[in-house]
Amino acid sequence: MKRKMNLLMIIGLVGTPIAGTQFGLDYGRAIWGAPQVEWTPIEMALPLEQTSGNFQLLLDNEPLADHLARNSLTALGSEGLAYFVTPEMVRVRLNNWPQIQAWKAQLLHMAVYSALGLGVSLTCLIVGLVEFFRQTPEPRRRPPEAQAARPVRRRDPSVF
Repeated sequence: MKRKMNLLMIIGLVGTPIAGTQFGLDYGRAIWGAPQVEWTPIEMALPLEQTSGNFQLLLDNEPLADHLARNSLTALGSEGLAYFVTPEMVRVRLNNWPQIQAWKAQLLHMAVYSALGLGVSLTCLIVGLVEFFRQTPEPRRRPPEAQAARPVRRRDPSVF
């Protein structure tokens, strides 16, 4: 009563854990892997010139960089003294929410392909198991039983 493993069952047994693990990793990183909102650390805040491609801050319908370039902005210090605001004093912290969302979308895109592989592997496994258990085992062949005497063919006496 030996049953033979078929090719579909072997593909399913190998592919299911591999594709399942890959799907779990891709989906898990997309859902729980990245923080929801990530700001640039305060130590790494960027100068205003480096962020001009991402946004523009207007003050009285004029870009803030123009005000800073001609020293038209003043501020009060903690002692109550006024001073000019220079471009070196202004730093920008960016929220990288769009980059995080693009990263999550890329991971979910990859999760679709690994889910497809998992589905194919599970299908192969199920079909292979059905064929495996549906097979009728080959009957055992019995060795020929030993005979005490060899049967002798009797001759017909009328022939000679």
